Formats: sequence, structure tokens, C-alpha cells
Amino acid sequence: MSHEINAVNIYSIDEERLRFRVIIAIDAANQDGRGQYNIDIPIPTSFTNSHEYSTCRIKCDSFTAWTPAARVAPSWGQVGAFMKLGAMELQLSAPSAQTTTSFINAAGGGTESSGFRQILPWAVTNVGNAAVATAQPGGYAWLSISGRAEEPILAANPFGQRMEVRFINPTTRARVYLSNTGALPIADEGLYVMQLDVTMVANK
Repeated sequence: MSHEINAVNIYSIDEERLRFRVIIAIDAANQDGRGQYNIDIPIPTSFTNSHEYSTCRIKCDSFTAWTPAARVAPSWGQVGAFMKLGAMELQLSAPSAQTTTSFINAAGGGTESSGFRQILPWAVTNVGNAAVATAQPGGYAWLSISGRAEEPILAANPFGQRMEVRFINPTTRARVYLSNTGALPIADEGLYVMQLDVTMVANK
């Protein structure tokens, strides 16, 4: 005889009002930001514009990148070079004292601190082209395979601010972006979509 327990999650409306989903979509071909973009984050409710909530908990729980259909040889690049890229460091200008980066590279190495940072490892899939959704040459998209299970970190309230978004190569520390190896110069031709989970934290 089996005994099953039905578990029900009870959510507080007051707590859920402090949680927000921020979706950012960037068509870099129209900006050529080369791994650095300025995004205005609107104020959805009064909670996000209150002096009582100057801090929040942020994480990126989803990220996808691809190139337009006409780009048949997509690859990650930085100024002056194409590269393989197995993971990217996402940086946001929302101030935070809870992150550090230590690295070793051809120039020696070093450390960096502060600001929102999160590593996004990739899985690569083929989403086809403008004509069909089946796998096609150049139809690759890069999907983050982490984020949902990770814990958020404390950072400053980004709402009502112009936030800078940066894509960083974790080892070289250069800004990176999607381009097309069939064309020079190495322009930013990426389409990037990310989803941020933001929960407001009351001031003590």
C-alpha cells in the first residue's frame, strides 16, 4: 500500500509583488555595440520606484543568441579576431559588492571585483533559417544551460535606470559578440534575448 502526499506551494501575494521578470532583446546589427549595450529598464510598479527598495536580488535565468538568416557562417568574435567560446560572462552595470573574477591568460592574469556577473555556459542548437525550421547551414543558436537552478545575488535596483549590458570572454576579458566569418570587418550581427529574475529587497 503506497502513501502519497500531495504538496501544495503557498505563495504570499505581498512577497510575489516584489518579484519581477525583465526581458531584454537586442538586435545588435542595428547598433553594432560589439558586446556592450545600453538598455532602459522601465518602472513596472510603485515597488520598483520606492525609496524603501534600493536593493534587489538578480539572476539571469535564460539567454539565447543567434544571427540573422542571411548570415551563413556565424561565430563569436571580438575586435580583431574570431574565436571559439564555450561560455560567456554576462555583466550588468547594476552595482553589486558580491562578485569577483580571477583569471589567467596570455597576458598573465589578474582579478576584477564588483558589479553583477554571471557565467553562461553554452549549448548549441540549429534553429534553421527564414524558410524552414529544420537544421540549415548557419542556422545555429547559442543557449545558456545554467541560470534557473542558480541563486541570485544582491545588486542595486535597476528599474528606472539605463543599464549597461556587457558580454565578456571569461579568459581574455575582451568584449565578445556574434558575427559572420564570411565577412570582414568583424561587425556585431547578433540577436540576443535574455530573461532576468529580479526580486526587490526592503531596506533595513
